Amino acid sequence: MHLFKNFAYAKLNLDFDHELFAREYDQYILPSARSISTRQQTLDGTRDLNQAWGMVDPVVYDNLNIEIEIGTTGQYTTEVRGIAGFAMNQLLELVTVESDSDYVKNHAGNGGSCMRNHHLNRLYKVKHEFKHLKIVEFILKQLPFKRIVNVHCVSLEAGSFSNIHRDARFSPDAGLPFATNAGVENGLFQQGHVIIALNISDGGVPLWCALDGKDRENVFQVNDSVYLHSDYFLHGVPVCTSRRRQIRITGVPSSKLHDMIDHTTKVVLPDDYKFDDEKDWYPG
Repeated sequence: MHLFKNFAYAKLNLDFDHELFAREYDQYILPSARSISTRQQTLDGTRDLNQAWGMVDPVVYDNLNIEIEIGTTGQYTTEVRGIAGFAMNQLLELVTVESDSDYVKNHAGNGGSCMRNHHLNRLYKVKHEFKHLKIVEFILKQLPFKRIVNVHCVSLEAGSFSNIHRDARFSPDAGLPFATNAGVENGLFQQGHVIIALNISDGGVPLWCALDGKDRENVFQVNDSVYLHSDYFLHGVPVCTSRRRQIRITGVPSSKLHDMIDHTTKVVLPDDYKFDDEKDWYPG
């Protein structure tokens, strides 16, 4: 039985040196980060919800740079509208094998949530350029994991924001049917993995989140230094006033996680929880 499979959020009683980690992030992680723009259908699908939440001015929301598909080739181009999205980097890389597709081989080091969702039981290693970081030492030695499969770094600059989204519930990699996607219906947690976020700097704003169904408009805000959060659920970030630096670590938790949780804060789903129907709701 997966002890944390029904968790959507919980604060962890853990902290770190925010100034040190921010300096390391800016010096070693940010320079090689790549820009991530949202898909047009994601922005379209969450425009009304953003207004219901009151997270970002509607005019500003539509000024986010977007990715537009080129024909039916599966390739995308960025349409610059004025506001940049995330800068993303990965501290781990997938150890590929000969039988992997070209897509997997080409994205082993920067596949993000999509790669994570479809390769949970594979071997990952820390990229050589990040092995010396105190951030990496903290993640490996202080976080309650038995095994880590993803260390996902995202930052936003002052004046930018994150549109409302779920994290990569599909893959363009042929041969990976949608039904196997670990992101669907909180599947990461259902399969024994959890996501722990390090809030290195909040950018002057909290993370905004909501659950599915009738709770979709009941937004709640999260701004802990370290917290458990399922990125299956809808979340977004308002307009930042300074640089926001976040690291999300996915892996199989150890028994130590239970004792680190602030149990007064946790949001736990019932066993019969009704997730949104994918056919009716696809923001990301």
